[in-house]
Amino acid sequence: QTIKRTYEHIVRRLKEERVSYDNQLRALETTLQSKQKDCEELILLSGDANHARDLALQELNRERHQYEANRIKRDTELRERQQLVKVRKQMIDRQAKREARRREL
Repeated sequence: QTIKRTYEHIVRRLKEERVSYDNQLRALETTLQSKQKDCEELILLSGDANHARDLALQELNRERHQYEANRIKRDTELRERQQLVKVRKQMIDRQAKREARRREL
């Protein structure tokens, strides 16, 4: 009699635990599916972010090249103007020397 009650009690507990485990298993499977979906979305976002980064790097390189080209152009123009100023100064100095010689005569 007591053995029968003990076994019945064990069977009842096992059935209760089975229901509990089934619920836990369903909850875990639902969580797993949710996490897999999140992972897929993150992979897509990662691809989009990498593409955006690549585009930004390309734009940065384009701007750097344009900046460098503009700098070289400005440097060239500056050297040309400095040379022109130098030539004009030499001409003014020569003219001043000529005028000074004329005055001496």
